[in-house]
Amino acid sequence: MSKSETKSEYLKEVSVADVESVSSGSFEGDAYANAPQGKASNFQAYFNVVSVLAGAGTLGLPAALRDAGWVGLAILALACAMAIYANQKLIQCLYYDGKNRLREYPDVAAAAFGLPGRILVTFFYNSIALGGPVLYLILTGTNIHDLASSVGSTITLKQWIMIAAAVMTVPIIITKTMREVAALSIFGALATTVVVFVVVVASIVDSKNFDTILKPDGSIGPVEHVAAIPRNLPISLATFAFSYGGNVIFPHVEESMKNKRAWNKIILWGILTVTALYFLCAATGYAVYGDGVLSPIYLNLPGGTTRTISTIIITLHVLLAIPLFLTTFNLQIERALKLEHRGLSKRAEWGYRAIVRTLSMILVATIALFFPYFGQMMSLLGALSDGMLTFVFPVLFYLKLYGIHKVGKIELAVMILIVIIGIAGSAIGTVDAVKELAKAYRGEN
Repeated sequence: MSKSETKSEYLKEVSVADVESVSSGSFEGDAYANAPQGKASNFQAYFNVVSVLAGAGTLGLPAALRDAGWVGLAILALACAMAIYANQKLIQCLYYDGKNRLREYPDVAAAAFGLPGRILVTFFYNSIALGGPVLYLILTGTNIHDLASSVGSTITLKQWIMIAAAVMTVPIIITKTMREVAALSIFGALATTVVVFVVVVASIVDSKNFDTILKPDGSIGPVEHVAAIPRNLPISLATFAFSYGGNVIFPHVEESMKNKRAWNKIILWGILTVTALYFLCAATGYAVYGDGVLSPIYLNLPGGTTRTISTIIITLHVLLAIPLFLTTFNLQIERALKLEHRGLSKRAEWGYRAIVRTLSMILVATIALFFPYFGQMMSLLGALSDGMLTFVFPVLFYLKLYGIHKVGKIELAVMILIVIIGIAGSAIGTVDAVKELAKAYRGEN
């Protein structure tokens, strides 16, 4: 092969992101070469992204739109654009020094702001790594309880939560790394897509069967829609933020990729795909049920085969999504304990790993037993953690590691806007979400 042909082949492999890096003087070629060699294809990485994002939060978006009004769709579009941009910057931060790749999110925080940065991000990081499984365990227990109760079961909600936790302890112990857990991602992505389409079709069909609807406050009246409810916009933004949360896992997804330079395109198409599902589910649900839409939306569907199928599919998805988040948490603990460097036999190492992972599931189950409020938990998690992890920190870390002087004026203005929106949404949304959670816990909702 001639030198010109070799150059041509090389240029074909260089993504747009690399060209942009060259123009800004931050090409990470050496760091990519020194990064761990992944085996996942671009298609597998795309499914991983979609599976992490398109979870149970999708079915809560119609209620978020109810709280915000139709303007919530604009907020959703804004959150989509911010999530794409911030997650591209987060992965670029892994290669900031041009020589070696950082391993995960807290490492980026430490590189940018030292130990205080690591502590802060680790707190938020673990609130998602633990909070996600808590939320999914609550939803799983609630769904199974509702289905079982309809056929005469007397097992309580808390008992179902404990049973679900016990069942999921097995795969969490068996699967050692994220690569093994990621095998569940294709099912998760397809399951959510199927449920969204089932809910959309069922909602449209059901719209012909009622003139009035039971509202969340217990009243009965005609379906109503509003353009905007300003006081609810912050907590709605928090809910949308949760729906784009999951970037604590993205460094591990990118690490598993064979072609890491394709990350910008993978995250772009992955987020656009789930956003299309979000728009479809949120707009249809709110259009049909208006101010009477519930969270999750399939609670609005009439009892029968359609609702049962939807409940079963989404329950399987969220149940199998628990290892995606909890494995990330467990790997941190196992790395801190240095299990792989203690010279233990495979059996002894497996035993210690089983103990760590069993204890983590017990912790998740304990939290889930005391906070069985799906909608309020989703808003609180989104406001407290995802707003900062998804939008604010990646931008701040990028500016610190690469320098403000390497960012154009327009892009800097965009970054400042993202940080302001992210912080404001997190702060106000957290206060509102805590109030709603307290009201629900006291039985006022």
